[in-house]
Amino acid sequence: MSNHTILVCDNFGEEFLNRLSKFGKVFQSSDIDYSLPLDKVTILVVRSKTKVNRKLVDVMKSLECVITATHGIDHIDLTYLAEKGINFYNVPAQSYDVAQGVIAYILAYCTNLVEGDRSMKRGEWKKTALVGCRVTEKTLGIVGCGKIGREIARLASALGMKVIVSDPCLQDRNIPIVSLDELLRTSDFISVNCPLTESTRGLIGKNEIAKMKDGTFLVNTARGGVINEEALLEAVNAGKVGAALDVFVSKTPFEDEVTTCLIKSERVMVTPHSIGQSHEAIEEKGEGVIKAIEDHVKRQE
Repeated sequence: MSNHTILVCDNFGEEFLNRLSKFGKVFQSSDIDYSLPLDKVTILVVRSKTKVNRKLVDVMKSLECVITATHGIDHIDLTYLAEKGINFYNVPAQSYDVAQGVIAYILAYCTNLVEGDRSMKRGEWKKTALVGCRVTEKTLGIVGCGKIGREIARLASALGMKVIVSDPCLQDRNIPIVSLDELLRTSDFISVNCPLTESTRGLIGKNEIAKMKDGTFLVNTARGGVINEEALLEAVNAGKVGAALDVFVSKTPFEDEVTTCLIKSERVMVTPHSIGQSHEAIEEKGEGVIKAIEDHVKRQE
């Protein structure tokens, strides 16, 4: 048995915690709990809501290893970790699950599924009013085509959609790559899947939305800051676009006026950053975290 102190800032299940116990003492909390012996923690396991910044790292004086079970890493100060000689592992395990969620949003939009359900619960029979569309032959534009974007492309292609991609880092002759401008102008559906960086913050704003077709359906499962929420709200209220959001700029969305308006809009589907969560993904992430800890322990031997 190793002699580590592990803090897990998320829920991966009881079995996962039991398996971690072979590495040492294990603590679990929903986020950083300052009542815990943080100065003794050697291994920190987080997801996107926990900011691993300079302030936190300085408190964790014994920290040797940080593991994030996410695709995005904008919540981690990688520069400071490297400066302090702290090992870093990224365990991105939800590619299929997020892609499945994106397709679910699109199919729900095309079939008027949400309003069909809401209207029935209100006692309204709106069969003739709820006329949708087929996804076949519609163009799906994917902004950022990493693991999740590729999985979305695979699933969308299987449905007969035409897939185009805008990603300056992508070099794949099997996927049609276009400029962001062309993608905005020609897509019927747009899925945002790029990481949040200084160059992508506010990537989709008022000018970009103006280039979109009327009635474009915009999906964001990446990070809230990639889309300017004020510009999106204006476009939604004007009937220019519809949207589905799994992420928001504010970590407390119900306390933000613009975000709250988006959440309440009938033209926007919203979920609490949950669209990619599945039992299978949680198990897969747990396995990935354990492998990362095993690798870290072996490095020390």
